[in-house]
Amino acid sequence: MIRIVILSLLIILSVPTNIKADVSKLLFSRLTAEDGLCDNQVMHVMQLPDERMLFTTLGNINIYDGVNFSHIHHADIEPFHLKDYHGFYHVYVDKRQMVWIKNTQSLMCFDLQQNRYITDIPEFIKEIWPEKNTITDVFVDTDYHLWLLSGRALWNDYSCKSVNLSPAWGEVQDVDVYGQYGYVFFSTGYIVCLDLKTSSVVYAKAAYSSQEAKKYDMTSMVVRTADGHFYQIRNGIEGLFLCFDTKSRTWSKLFTAHFTLHTLAVKDDADIYFTSSRGLWRYHVKNKTREEIDNYTLFDGNKMSASANTICFDRQGGVWVGTYRDGLLYAHPDRYPFRNIDSTSLSFDTQATSVVDSRGYLWECTTDGLRLTRNGKVSMVYSEDGLSNDCVCAIVEDKEHCMWVSTANGISCIEVKKDGGLKINSYRHADGVQRGDYIIGRAKLLDDGSIAMEGKNGCTVFHPNELMRMRNIQLNPILRRMTKNDHEISLDFSALNYAFPQHTYYKYTLTLDRDSTVTILRPGVDRSYIDDNGALHLTLLKLKPGKYQLKVEASLDADRWTGKAKVVSFEILPPWWQSTWAYVIYTLLTICIVVGGMALYSYNQRKRMMRQMKEERLMARIEGLMEQCARYEDEHQSAKPTQEKEENEMDAQDSEFLKKAIALVEKNLGKQYTVEQLSSDLCMERTGLYKKLSAIVDKSPSLFMRSIRLSHAARLIREANHSLAEIATKTGFSSASYLSRCFQEEYGCKPSEYARQ
Repeated sequence: MIRIVILSLLIILSVPTNIKADVSKLLFSRLTAEDGLCDNQVMHVMQLPDERMLFTTLGNINIYDGVNFSHIHHADIEPFHLKDYHGFYHVYVDKRQMVWIKNTQSLMCFDLQQNRYITDIPEFIKEIWPEKNTITDVFVDTDYHLWLLSGRALWNDYSCKSVNLSPAWGEVQDVDVYGQYGYVFFSTGYIVCLDLKTSSVVYAKAAYSSQEAKKYDMTSMVVRTADGHFYQIRNGIEGLFLCFDTKSRTWSKLFTAHFTLHTLAVKDDADIYFTSSRGLWRYHVKNKTREEIDNYTLFDGNKMSASANTICFDRQGGVWVGTYRDGLLYAHPDRYPFRNIDSTSLSFDTQATSVVDSRGYLWECTTDGLRLTRNGKVSMVYSEDGLSNDCVCAIVEDKEHCMWVSTANGISCIEVKKDGGLKINSYRHADGVQRGDYIIGRAKLLDDGSIAMEGKNGCTVFHPNELMRMRNIQLNPILRRMTKNDHEISLDFSALNYAFPQHTYYKYTLTLDRDSTVTILRPGVDRSYIDDNGALHLTLLKLKPGKYQLKVEASLDADRWTGKAKVVSFEILPPWWQSTWAYVIYTLLTICIVVGGMALYSYNQRKRMMRQMKEERLMARIEGLMEQCARYEDEHQSAKPTQEKEENEMDAQDSEFLKKAIALVEKNLGKQYTVEQLSSDLCMERTGLYKKLSAIVDKSPSLFMRSIRLSHAARLIREANHSLAEIATKTGFSSASYLSRCFQEEYGCKPSEYARQ
């Protein structure tokens, strides 16, 4: 907790403090090896084009996304010999997402997209500039364009042309651009202006005389401002700070230093910060004075000496300081808007436990939520709606008609939207709010618009406008990780919210074909999605097959989405049984089944016709024999000789015998009529019956009896009025299964198939 002792509260609170350009008044937090930094000796700090932070330390490259560090190892990489570079540590990133790391006569290159080092730098550069084989130095300007030096030839990827530089200008130390011109800085103090389209020299200007050039010819660093000024630090026998105005084409010497200048960073063209062997310094552009910053104030109230190896301002307004041995320091001017003071400095005359606001709404503090009465209707607001805690201690309305409540775990702001909905933002100890409970009823609005809330550990004072400022920061989320499993996809996003990670809102839009669903996730409420570091963990379940587009946006205000969206496209493939090939196979199988069914139907039709013909031939044979016997008996009874008459009598006897045998079988059709019973009824021995029937119909007695039964069974099956069991009983078969088996032997098909045919 930070305690600030004040002499006059009214003086401090009269105007919201503006410390945007004063690093000495910021509250810093530390990131060290314990937090994931490779080591605590930070050599260089820069922000990548996608707004991630890149830190080079003594041992490695560290890339920070606001959640975690990732390290780029280079133990097996041999640096490329860079002949003409005699300076110290320098890091660039170009538009190809290549990180170039220069140290004295050495060069390494890392591909951010492929996440790997370039092992053959000459071959890689040859693809960019085929005309030259030997590269002696590399530069990248503020607009991320690459410049390559080979001897005295300087090539740029604007015009893809090279220009020959005069040896009289000295060694090239820096390159930058402004507008349509490139500016080359030399060891002699010269600046040479080039036309980017033609790569021709426009003019050359020296910063000092040739005699002075020897004092500052060792190292150089240049930073461009938005209005066309180039600030340069030079080192040699002593340090020198310069400024070149591109409009007037003039140099200005700002100061000299009897110590080494390391890096510089420009903030709002008002103050310039530079690191040195003697710590951190600030240069005031307007009054042209400089001052040393002795120490930093940490968030926990402790002080640390202002050791500084490198400094960088990010595009969100934050400042990063790399130290020699203490890791990283980070601060943002709007990060800690809450000030905690001694509670004796203020008096609270009234108990602010219930308030009727400017809209006529009644707000009441309770130990279980905030009670709101409007238009006669009562509703409750809880922590699941966004409150910092359900135990509400005090409430006050600010000048913008927002309601502020203190709770047992922080402070919450409630905005009533035009549609009547409530928008809640909560602030806790990570924002600078004191720990512990606030005192019931102790809150008041001060004359200048600030709000004071008394707690058990002091009084918290803040101005709502300072809290509103942080919402203007644009957040551009990145995809950190994506994993997939069947129809489930897990994605991790970071909003790169370095200053206020605990206040990150996310909105994601999932589109399939033309159907879209939009979801807004709130910090402190949707905890299963947004963690304390402001990272989004999104899992998409049970996705239907199709092409999807996921658009993720991040913001510090649920009603404003001004940052760039991260769009991820992916396709869910159908399972194999729903694939195109599967449907082709299904179609072919259907065709085969239809064709096979038709062929089987034709085959069965032919078999049925053959069975009918066989049956008809058998019956015709029996009937023919009977008719033949009768005809022979009628026509030749008296005309034949006695021998023929005896033969006819024998044929007539056979016919009479068959009629009697058939009649006996049909008479006992529904009974268990056996061969023994048939032979007995015919007054014959069983062997005699067998011989007799074999001679007449070429069948044994049992087959003869079965054929008659099956003939009657076939007739009953065609009629389709009886079940198979009933037909078996009516035709003398012991069971339906036995009938079916005998029927199939006789007719070649089952009774059910015979009925369908």
